[in-house]
Amino acid sequence: MIPCDLCGSGNPAPVLLSPRLDGPLVRCRACGFYYVGERRSNLAFGADSASATTDRIREANSDFQNLDLDEERRLASLNAKTRLDRIRRYRSSGKLLEVGCARGDFLRVAREHFDVVGVEPNAELARDAIGIAPLYQGLIENYPEAGFDVTASFHVIEHTDSPRRFLEAMAARLRPGGLMVIETPNIQSVPFRLMKSRWRQFIPEHYFFFDPQTMRKLMESAGLKVEQISRIGKYASPALILNRLGRYFRPLQSIERIAARLHLQRVVVPVDPLDIMIAFASKR
Repeated sequence: MIPCDLCGSGNPAPVLLSPRLDGPLVRCRACGFYYVGERRSNLAFGADSASATTDRIREANSDFQNLDLDEERRLASLNAKTRLDRIRRYRSSGKLLEVGCARGDFLRVAREHFDVVGVEPNAELARDAIGIAPLYQGLIENYPEAGFDVTASFHVIEHTDSPRRFLEAMAARLRPGGLMVIETPNIQSVPFRLMKSRWRQFIPEHYFFFDPQTMRKLMESAGLKVEQISRIGKYASPALILNRLGRYFRPLQSIERIAARLHLQRVVVPVDPLDIMIAFASKR
Protein backbone atom coordinates (compact mmCIF):
# COMPACT_ATOMS: atom_id res chain seq x y z
CA MET A 1 0.00 0.00 0.00
CA ILE A 2 1.09 3.57 -0.71
CA PRO A 3 2.04 5.45 2.51
CA CYS A 4 -0.16 8.33 3.65
CA ASP A 5 0.83 11.53 1.84
CA LEU A 6 -0.37 13.65 4.75
CA CYS A 7 1.53 12.12 7.68
CA GLY A 8 3.76 9.47 6.08
CA SER A 9 2.29 6.57 8.01
CA GLY A 10 2.06 3.13 6.39
CA ASN A 11 -0.40 0.26 6.81
CA PRO A 12 -3.68 2.12 6.14
CA ALA A 13 -7.07 0.57 6.91
CA PRO A 14 -9.12 -0.68 3.93
CA VAL A 15 -12.43 1.15 3.46
CA LEU A 16 -14.09 -0.03 0.24
CA LEU A 17 -13.66 -1.08 -3.35
CA SER A 18 -15.28 0.92 -6.14
CA PRO A 19 -15.17 0.16 -9.86
CA ARG A 20 -14.99 3.91 -10.41
CA LEU A 21 -11.66 4.31 -8.60
CA ASP A 22 -8.19 3.38 -9.85
CA GLY A 23 -7.60 1.22 -6.78
CA PRO A 24 -8.94 0.48 -3.29
CA LEU A 25 -10.00 3.34 -1.02
CA VAL A 26 -8.09 3.28 2.28
CA ARG A 27 -7.93 5.45 5.40
CA CYS A 28 -4.77 6.32 7.29
CA ARG A 29 -4.91 4.79 10.76
CA ALA A 30 -2.80 7.64 12.16
CA CYS A 31 -4.38 10.83 10.76
CA GLY A 32 -7.64 9.72 9.12
CA PHE A 33 -6.74 10.75 5.55
CA TYR A 34 -8.64 8.92 2.80
CA TYR A 35 -6.82 8.00 -0.41
CA VAL A 36 -6.48 5.37 -3.12
CA GLY A 37 -4.01 2.90 -1.66
CA GLU A 38 -2.84 1.38 -4.94
CA ARG A 39 -2.79 2.77 -8.49
CA ARG A 40 -3.53 0.54 -11.44
CA SER A 41 -3.36 3.12 -14.22
CA ASN A 42 -1.27 6.01 -12.86
CA LEU A 43 -3.62 8.86 -13.80
CA ALA A 44 -2.19 11.43 -11.36
CA PHE A 45 -0.44 14.51 -12.74
CA GLY A 46 3.16 14.66 -11.57
CA ALA A 47 4.08 10.98 -11.74
CA ASP A 48 4.64 10.93 -15.53
CA SER A 49 4.71 13.35 -18.46
CA ALA A 50 1.61 15.52 -18.82
CA SER A 51 0.86 14.22 -22.31
CA ALA A 52 1.05 10.57 -21.24
CA THR A 53 -1.17 11.24 -18.22
CA THR A 54 -3.70 13.12 -20.37
CA ASP A 55 -3.90 10.21 -22.81
CA ARG A 56 -4.47 7.70 -20.01
CA ILE A 57 -7.19 9.86 -18.42
CA ARG A 58 -8.96 10.17 -21.77
CA GLU A 59 -8.91 6.39 -22.17
CA ALA A 60 -10.13 5.81 -18.60
CA ASN A 61 -13.13 8.07 -19.23
CA SER A 62 -13.91 6.90 -22.76
CA ASP A 63 -17.32 5.55 -21.70
CA PHE A 64 -18.44 8.93 -20.30
CA GLN A 65 -20.42 11.30 -22.50
CA ASN A 66 -19.17 14.87 -22.01
CA LEU A 67 -21.41 17.85 -21.48
CA ASP A 68 -21.80 20.17 -24.46
CA LEU A 69 -18.79 22.52 -24.37
CA ASP A 70 -20.84 25.75 -24.64
CA GLU A 71 -23.03 24.64 -21.74
CA GLU A 72 -19.99 23.61 -19.72
CA ARG A 73 -18.42 27.03 -20.21
CA ARG A 74 -21.64 28.86 -19.39
CA LEU A 75 -21.97 27.06 -16.06
CA ALA A 76 -18.24 27.42 -15.37
CA SER A 77 -18.52 31.19 -15.78
CA LEU A 78 -21.38 31.39 -13.26
CA ASN A 79 -19.46 29.24 -10.78
CA ALA A 80 -16.34 31.34 -11.31
CA LYS A 81 -18.22 34.48 -10.28
CA THR A 82 -19.34 32.78 -7.06
CA ARG A 83 -15.77 31.77 -6.25
CA LEU A 84 -14.43 35.22 -7.07
CA ASP A 85 -16.96 36.88 -4.78
CA ARG A 86 -15.82 34.61 -1.94
CA ILE A 87 -12.15 35.36 -2.61
CA ARG A 88 -12.71 39.12 -2.71
CA ARG A 89 -14.00 39.05 0.84
CA TYR A 90 -10.37 38.37 1.79
CA ARG A 91 -8.38 40.00 -1.04
CA SER A 92 -10.05 42.48 -3.38
CA SER A 93 -7.21 42.84 -5.91
CA GLY A 94 -3.56 42.04 -6.59
CA LYS A 95 -1.71 39.24 -8.37
CA LEU A 96 -3.60 35.93 -8.63
CA LEU A 97 -2.24 32.56 -9.73
CA GLU A 98 -4.70 29.80 -10.61
CA VAL A 99 -3.17 26.31 -10.55
CA GLY A 100 -4.89 23.85 -12.85
CA CYS A 101 -6.71 26.60 -14.72
CA ALA A 102 -8.04 24.26 -17.45
CA ARG A 103 -9.60 26.35 -20.26
CA GLY A 104 -9.36 29.57 -18.27
CA ASP A 105 -12.99 30.08 -17.25
CA PHE A 106 -12.09 31.39 -13.79
CA LEU A 107 -9.19 33.48 -15.11
CA ARG A 108 -11.56 35.19 -17.57
CA VAL A 109 -13.76 36.35 -14.68
CA ALA A 110 -10.97 37.06 -12.17
CA ARG A 111 -8.99 39.31 -14.53
CA GLU A 112 -11.62 42.01 -14.02
CA HIS A 113 -10.16 42.55 -10.52
CA PHE A 114 -6.75 40.81 -10.46
CA ASP A 115 -3.60 40.52 -12.52
CA VAL A 116 -3.99 36.83 -13.36
CA VAL A 117 -1.65 34.01 -14.37
CA GLY A 118 -2.52 30.37 -15.00
CA VAL A 119 -0.70 27.06 -14.59
CA GLU A 120 -1.99 24.06 -16.58
CA PRO A 121 -0.16 20.80 -17.44
CA ASN A 122 -2.76 19.53 -19.93
CA ALA A 123 -1.68 20.86 -23.34
CA GLU A 124 -5.18 20.57 -24.85
CA LEU A 125 -6.73 22.75 -22.14
CA ALA A 126 -3.78 25.14 -22.08
CA ARG A 127 -4.34 26.06 -25.73
CA ASP A 128 -7.65 27.71 -24.77
CA ALA A 129 -6.37 29.36 -21.59
CA ILE A 130 -3.34 30.98 -23.22
CA GLY A 131 -5.62 33.41 -25.04
CA ILE A 132 -7.07 34.62 -21.73
CA ALA A 133 -4.04 35.16 -19.49
CA PRO A 134 -0.29 34.52 -19.26
CA LEU A 135 0.10 30.77 -18.91
CA TYR A 136 2.73 28.32 -17.70
CA GLN A 137 2.21 24.88 -19.24
CA GLY A 138 3.50 22.45 -16.65
CA LEU A 139 3.35 21.61 -12.96
CA ILE A 140 3.22 24.17 -10.16
CA GLU A 141 6.29 22.54 -8.60
CA ASN A 142 8.33 23.77 -11.60
CA TYR A 143 6.79 27.23 -11.99
CA PRO A 144 9.61 29.80 -11.55
CA GLU A 145 7.76 32.89 -10.25
CA ALA A 146 6.47 33.85 -6.79
CA GLY A 147 5.12 36.83 -4.85
CA PHE A 148 1.42 36.32 -5.57
CA ASP A 149 -1.33 37.81 -3.41
CA VAL A 150 -3.64 34.85 -4.12
CA THR A 151 -3.01 31.28 -5.23
CA ALA A 152 -6.17 29.35 -6.06
CA SER A 153 -7.00 25.85 -7.26
CA PHE A 154 -10.40 24.31 -7.85
CA HIS A 155 -10.87 20.53 -7.99
CA VAL A 156 -7.23 19.82 -8.77
CA ILE A 157 -5.54 18.67 -5.55
CA GLU A 158 -7.38 15.32 -5.64
CA HIS A 159 -5.79 14.64 -9.06
CA THR A 160 -2.17 15.19 -8.06
CA ASP A 161 0.62 12.72 -7.41
CA SER A 162 1.22 14.26 -3.97
CA PRO A 163 -1.16 16.78 -2.35
CA ARG A 164 1.57 17.73 0.12
CA ARG A 165 4.06 18.70 -2.60
CA PHE A 166 1.28 20.41 -4.57
CA LEU A 167 0.11 22.57 -1.68
CA GLU A 168 3.65 23.37 -0.51
CA ALA A 169 4.47 24.54 -4.04
CA MET A 170 1.39 26.78 -4.05
CA ALA A 171 2.35 28.20 -0.65
CA ALA A 172 5.89 28.91 -1.84
CA ARG A 173 4.47 31.13 -4.63
CA LEU A 174 2.53 33.26 -2.12
CA ARG A 175 3.89 36.42 -0.58
CA PRO A 176 3.74 36.62 3.25
CA GLY A 177 0.15 37.37 4.19
CA GLY A 178 -1.11 36.10 0.85
CA LEU A 179 -4.25 33.98 0.48
CA MET A 180 -4.55 30.37 -0.67
CA VAL A 181 -7.87 28.97 -1.87
CA ILE A 182 -8.52 25.25 -2.36
CA GLU A 183 -11.81 23.71 -3.51
CA THR A 184 -12.19 19.92 -3.43
CA PRO A 185 -14.73 17.18 -2.66
CA ASN A 186 -15.51 16.57 1.03
CA ILE A 187 -15.59 12.89 1.91
CA GLN A 188 -17.05 13.71 5.34
CA SER A 189 -20.44 14.32 3.75
CA VAL A 190 -23.92 12.87 3.58
CA PRO A 191 -23.63 11.87 -0.11
CA PHE A 192 -20.56 9.71 0.60
CA ARG A 193 -22.21 8.05 3.59
CA LEU A 194 -25.31 7.29 1.52
CA MET A 195 -23.72 6.31 -1.78
CA LYS A 196 -20.55 4.58 -0.53
CA SER A 197 -18.79 3.02 -3.54
CA ARG A 198 -21.18 4.80 -5.95
CA TRP A 199 -20.39 8.32 -4.66
CA ARG A 200 -20.29 10.73 -7.59
CA GLN A 201 -16.82 11.97 -6.65
CA PHE A 202 -15.34 8.54 -7.31
CA ILE A 203 -13.83 8.76 -10.79
CA PRO A 204 -10.64 7.10 -12.07
CA GLU A 205 -8.35 10.13 -11.75
CA HIS A 206 -9.37 11.08 -8.19
CA TYR A 207 -6.77 9.73 -5.75
CA PHE A 208 -7.12 11.79 -2.55
CA PHE A 209 -10.22 12.69 -0.54
CA PHE A 210 -10.18 15.38 2.13
CA ASP A 211 -12.46 16.39 4.94
CA PRO A 212 -12.17 19.68 6.86
CA GLN A 213 -9.86 18.11 9.47
CA THR A 214 -7.33 16.67 7.04
CA MET A 215 -7.41 19.81 4.87
CA ARG A 216 -6.65 21.90 7.95
CA LYS A 217 -3.73 19.61 8.87
CA LEU A 218 -2.27 19.86 5.38
CA MET A 219 -2.56 23.64 5.22
CA GLU A 220 -1.07 24.15 8.67
CA SER A 221 1.84 21.84 7.85
CA ALA A 222 2.63 24.14 4.89
CA GLY A 223 2.89 27.20 7.17
CA LEU A 224 -0.61 28.50 6.54
CA LYS A 225 -3.22 29.87 8.92
CA VAL A 226 -6.66 28.49 8.06
CA GLU A 227 -9.20 31.31 7.83
CA GLN A 228 -12.30 29.31 6.90
CA ILE A 229 -13.38 25.92 5.56
CA SER A 230 -16.99 25.75 4.45
CA ARG A 231 -19.37 24.07 2.05
CA ILE A 232 -19.89 25.61 -1.37
CA GLY A 233 -22.59 25.02 -3.95
CA LYS A 234 -22.62 25.37 -7.71
CA TYR A 235 -24.87 26.30 -10.59
CA ALA A 236 -26.52 23.46 -12.46
CA SER A 237 -28.83 23.01 -15.42
CA PRO A 238 -30.98 20.07 -16.54
CA ALA A 239 -28.27 19.30 -19.12
CA LEU A 240 -25.61 18.99 -16.42
CA ILE A 241 -27.78 16.95 -14.07
CA LEU A 242 -28.90 14.54 -16.79
CA ASN A 243 -25.34 14.23 -18.08
CA ARG A 244 -23.97 13.26 -14.67
CA LEU A 245 -26.86 10.92 -13.85
CA GLY A 246 -26.50 9.37 -17.29
CA ARG A 247 -23.10 8.08 -16.22
CA TYR A 248 -24.90 5.83 -13.75
CA PHE A 249 -28.19 5.26 -15.60
CA ARG A 250 -27.58 5.02 -19.34
CA PRO A 251 -31.26 5.50 -20.40
CA LEU A 252 -31.04 9.08 -19.12
CA GLN A 253 -28.61 9.91 -21.93
CA SER A 254 -31.49 9.88 -24.42
CA ILE A 255 -33.51 12.17 -22.14
CA GLU A 256 -30.53 14.55 -22.07
CA ARG A 257 -30.64 14.80 -25.86
CA ILE A 258 -34.40 15.49 -25.80
CA ALA A 259 -33.92 18.21 -23.16
CA ALA A 260 -31.26 19.83 -25.37
CA ARG A 261 -33.63 19.93 -28.36
CA LEU A 262 -36.28 21.58 -26.19
CA HIS A 263 -33.71 24.11 -24.91
CA LEU A 264 -34.44 23.14 -21.33
CA GLN A 265 -30.73 23.27 -20.61
CA ARG A 266 -30.95 27.07 -20.49
CA VAL A 267 -32.61 26.89 -17.08
CA VAL A 268 -29.98 27.40 -14.37
CA VAL A 269 -30.43 27.03 -10.63
CA PRO A 270 -28.00 27.19 -7.69
CA VAL A 271 -27.68 23.82 -5.97
CA ASP A 272 -25.81 22.54 -2.94
CA PRO A 273 -24.65 18.95 -3.56
CA LEU A 274 -23.47 18.80 0.09
CA ASP A 275 -20.09 17.28 -0.80
CA ILE A 276 -17.89 20.18 -1.95
CA MET A 277 -15.79 22.33 0.39
CA ILE A 278 -13.70 25.43 -0.12
CA ALA A 279 -10.80 26.34 2.17
CA PHE A 280 -9.20 29.76 2.68
CA ALA A 281 -5.82 30.13 4.38
CA SER A 282 -3.23 32.90 4.71
CA LYS A 283 0.54 32.53 4.62
CA ARG A 284 2.14 33.24 7.97
